[in-house]
Amino acid sequence: MRPRSRKRNNNDDQVNDKDDTTTTDQKLLPFKSIAQLRKPIKRSSEIPMKRYPMSGVNVEFPFQPSWSEFENKRLLEEKEKLQKEREAELVAITEKSRMIVKDTMLLDNNNPTTTTNSNLKRVFSSDDDDFRPIKLPAKIIKLQKEEKEKNKSLKVFMDGEEKDKMEEDLIQPFIQVSKIYVGSRTHKQLSQLVGELKGNTRYRPKMAVLGSRDHYCIHGKVKKAADKGEACTQLLDDNLCTYSKNVRKMITDTSIRQGGDQEIWDIEDLTDLGRKKKGCPYFASRSLAETAEIIFCPYNYLLDPMVRSSMEIDLKDSVIILDEAHNIEDVARSCGSFELTEVQLKIVCIELSQVAKHPRIEKDQILSSAYSGLYSLADELLKFLQNDPKNTTIKRDTYEEHTRIWNNKDLLNQLSDLDITQISLKGILSNFQVVAEQIAKLKQGKEEENEQHDVHGNDVTTIDNSEEAKKRTRLCISIKSLRFFEGLLMIFKFILSEEGTREKDYSMALIKKVERYNNSKALKQSEWEYKLAFWCLNPAIIFKDMTKDTRSVVLTSGTLSPLNTFASELETDFPIRLEANHVIDRSQVWIRSIAQGPGAVKLNGTWERASQFQYQDSVGESLCQISETIPYGILCFVPSYNAMEKLIERWHTTGVYDRLESKKYILCEPSGRNSKDLFESLMSRYYYYINEAETRQNTEGHKNGAILFAVYRGKVSEGIDFTDNNCRAVVALGIPFPNIKDIQVELKKDYNTKRYNNGEPVLDGGGWYRTQAYRAINQALGRCIRHRRDWGAVILLESRFSEPKNISQLSKWVRPLCATELDHLIAMADLREFAKTRLDLDQVAKQEKLALMIKEEEQDGDIMSDNEDIINHLE
Repeated sequence: MRPRSRKRNNNDDQVNDKDDTTTTDQKLLPFKSIAQLRKPIKRSSEIPMKRYPMSGVNVEFPFQPSWSEFENKRLLEEKEKLQKEREAELVAITEKSRMIVKDTMLLDNNNPTTTTNSNLKRVFSSDDDDFRPIKLPAKIIKLQKEEKEKNKSLKVFMDGEEKDKMEEDLIQPFIQVSKIYVGSRTHKQLSQLVGELKGNTRYRPKMAVLGSRDHYCIHGKVKKAADKGEACTQLLDDNLCTYSKNVRKMITDTSIRQGGDQEIWDIEDLTDLGRKKKGCPYFASRSLAETAEIIFCPYNYLLDPMVRSSMEIDLKDSVIILDEAHNIEDVARSCGSFELTEVQLKIVCIELSQVAKHPRIEKDQILSSAYSGLYSLADELLKFLQNDPKNTTIKRDTYEEHTRIWNNKDLLNQLSDLDITQISLKGILSNFQVVAEQIAKLKQGKEEENEQHDVHGNDVTTIDNSEEAKKRTRLCISIKSLRFFEGLLMIFKFILSEEGTREKDYSMALIKKVERYNNSKALKQSEWEYKLAFWCLNPAIIFKDMTKDTRSVVLTSGTLSPLNTFASELETDFPIRLEANHVIDRSQVWIRSIAQGPGAVKLNGTWERASQFQYQDSVGESLCQISETIPYGILCFVPSYNAMEKLIERWHTTGVYDRLESKKYILCEPSGRNSKDLFESLMSRYYYYINEAETRQNTEGHKNGAILFAVYRGKVSEGIDFTDNNCRAVVALGIPFPNIKDIQVELKKDYNTKRYNNGEPVLDGGGWYRTQAYRAINQALGRCIRHRRDWGAVILLESRFSEPKNISQLSKWVRPLCATELDHLIAMADLREFAKTRLDLDQVAKQEKLALMIKEEEQDGDIMSDNEDIINHLE
């Protein structure tokens, strides 16, 4: 994102990102020997760094570290000792963004190879007054700019060779060093991490941010495409993307290199540079990652073997830091799973048959045999998909869906019937390798640019059985079909591993369901849709594949607990663990579990009870009272979109919705995977309403904020920073247990129970099921308190949290502060007292801050007057 001034509340520890990123030694060097400028009172961004030794390395903090950070310091020092005894250690900790950046500094500074060869920017001691940042008057900045322009003008008089040499100097040869990968769930979370590195440290490593074409591509045609990857590949193959030709201009630009204005950059910075240079930000980011010391990326880039391969990510001897790691189990199981449809198989078979008829393929025995082998595999799977197999482990039929499932030995036997065994897999992999190498050569050499028959592997997008279609030929399959085989064979390699088959860790499912579509309002047609799925039940398969060659792995989250269950799921020993306390004081947070709502209705949010009008009405009345008490932003989490719709529908009928809307704007999180634009629009409106409430506070007739209804495990509960007034209360309804009727949930529960009964150190199915629910609710509750000066209320409208066994599953910082209140009236009176106290303290802090700003402006005016005298002397 562009450097911008971030809003601060009271004495918030966040700093202003708008600082001039020119180094302090560059600023003062021309004037240092002539006169010493007086310095204005330091703003928060100008506070000199405090140094603390960590494992023999001085690590800088821009402020006094919290106790949690000192605990993290001790933990990492312990890790360094253990690392001398082991090749790699895994660390599980539960702290957040700022601590991640400090850990990164420690790990990178403690790597001798990195600090010796990476040409890190010089950082001067904070004790040296000559190099503390100060505000410089415009005339001095103008002189500096004129000096820079003189240097730039030299390039005008250079010949071509000199210019090339100058650019070559910018891309210095590098020595391969241990890279640090910092992963998080979303690009938004990555931006927050980059912001911490940029705004709260003077650490300036070579860095890169990897992202998808969805976030990086600036080509008009590709941005509109449904499949941006395929659209991009097609343009590159046809040599029609001008942006790809200017990548060098981007990576040699001084603004993003060490010492430049944007040496710490995020996705928006690079896309802005791409538009300016007419270069491709996507490929520029990948190029910059080759020489980077720290690489930020979504963590599926690290976990998913296919993504690692396509992005050319080598994790050998690297350090991996994963933020929001409570999702790792689910993401790992997803990365280890694969699904294919009948339509996909038909398209693959069409492409393979077209390749087989190409004259050049017919003459090449090796290629012909390889394509023939892949066709046999795809054809066998297609026939299997269209039949109704008899020998299955589980058989489940409904009116519109038939499911057949194979587990354990049944899975191996069924694969064997399809001629997929440990022995035959070697031949299949060999065939795939031959085809992949052929496609790579074609793309590299552009051997057949004038060929008329889909030479570069364009997609077959429709199933065409015409005579003309049958006569078509092509020289290779499409990239999409190649990726299809890559994903399928990855699963076969895991199941049929040479180290031992893992049929117990997988389920194979054949699903036949009715797919409906509308041709008109009056007519509904339907047809059967076939899908074959390979579901991974053991996240350790993927996690171990990622970590096997790494130097260290650090997992961080506010909701990793219980840590023992986390370690058992990943089959990994975490010898170093930290479950830190929260940085806030008890007086800053009000946490209650309220067992009864208005009307003495028991607030038991099970699926059955939540469907009753009595429950819905009581919850609605309670939310009205909370909204009248708590100003600004409120987040209300519900177990599902269906539950949200039922509540809203009921409240429209009873008038509760109108009452709620009279106090706050009402917004609901949109459902669906393709709701990105809707979600961004929703959040923009939410922040606007909060800002409106701040500017019009205590104004008669205006709403006092907004209430945002969201679902557990949704976008609102993950990675959105609801700081200060953006969230003064979190209301939790129900407990978000996974859908018990979901076949994958059922299979996972059975899988864990069998392992537990066999004496393996894992949670049983019920324990795993409960853990999924409490991790989701803990993540939602953490949206409220975002820094040490923040305050807010956490309200659990759920009777089950009156039981100690359920309270014990909440996050460590919540447990000691959570009190149970049976009487709703008493709870609301207590909440009003808490809110009034905090709002009064906020008002006092605002007045003190205003007085301090006035004093600083007066002193700065005197200082600027003194500096004018120095400038006149220089002139």
